[in-house]
Amino acid sequence: MTRVSLLVDSPSKRAHGNAASRLAVGLVESGGVQVDLVCYSDDPAPSWLPAEARIHRLGVDRASRSVPALVHYLRTQRPDVLITRQVHANFVGLAAAWIARTPPPRWQGKLLLVQDHLPELTHASNRRDNKWVAKATYRFADGLIAPSPTVLANTIEWCGLDPSSGALVPNPIPKYTAPLGPPPHPWLRDGEPPVFVNVTNLLPFKRVDLLIEAFSRVRANHDVRLLILGEGPARRPADEQIRRLRLSDDAATLGWIDDPLQYVARSWALVHPSDEDGFAQVLTEAMSVGCPVIAADSQGGGPRFVTDNGTYGPLVPRGDVDGLAEAMRTMLDGEEHARYSALGTQRADMVSPVASARALTGYLTRRFGLHV
Repeated sequence: MTRVSLLVDSPSKRAHGNAASRLAVGLVESGGVQVDLVCYSDDPAPSWLPAEARIHRLGVDRASRSVPALVHYLRTQRPDVLITRQVHANFVGLAAAWIARTPPPRWQGKLLLVQDHLPELTHASNRRDNKWVAKATYRFADGLIAPSPTVLANTIEWCGLDPSSGALVPNPIPKYTAPLGPPPHPWLRDGEPPVFVNVTNLLPFKRVDLLIEAFSRVRANHDVRLLILGEGPARRPADEQIRRLRLSDDAATLGWIDDPLQYVARSWALVHPSDEDGFAQVLTEAMSVGCPVIAADSQGGGPRFVTDNGTYGPLVPRGDVDGLAEAMRTMLDGEEHARYSALGTQRADMVSPVASARALTGYLTRRFGLHV
């Protein structure tokens, strides 16, 4: 049986951890693969992770300190494939793989890097994700995985890689099975006006300022509300903009929410105005609970891929506040809302954990001859 190990900071928190854990679910359900989640944090495993997906703790609190423990893991556990995720973690994987391949004993597995964003823009959210180091070192990996065609093509070009070395493996989204509790916010109760929702880490390039301006234009003629979920440096400017535009009765930031889908499932539509996104996992998460999505055509091509050029949710030009406002107005039509809700559910099924796992195992077979 092929053994696949996924290096990730946390098995249960943040987008990277969720993507790895959901892929592990798909690999287990597909069969033929033994899966380890190799973690450099002590966060608990999610309750929905099957027992067949084993957790291996490296005993450190960050990627930069995990090289010795990861080398030991590779030499003793000998996975057939190690998959690393996040640029700085990819650097750790490259270093650990190089050391582990020197005797004794020699690790003989394959190293795959996951690139979630355009390499030239990764530094915008994390300064440890050095694009120049990626350009110099990615060629020493055995393969590359990306969640959207744009990111895959750009990474291959930027790093000078063999096009056959890369594969498209979308970030998976499972069906949402958690029961819906009572409405988590008064605006989400039955009979209240439609609520647009945004879920983000509130970095400047996520363009919450654009969303608030578009909402103010929609609010001028429609009884609607806006909830912004998440924490980050753009939250205070967002609160100031809401006050300046006199929207405090109808728009609010709520900070970090443990289960944002409890909010999204009851919202009229999720709006994602980000300037840059290699996949936009929040879109598929919204689709999985039947919430229609509106997205900007971000650099990185994630929203374009997830919505299939606007088929599964309105796609507006990046930075176009008028286009964003018009898409929100259009979504207020009941028939359009119902149509996009149904389409989004279909799209979520196409990027299920099993579908993404099959994309990965097919690549492993084609590229390395592994029987999975």
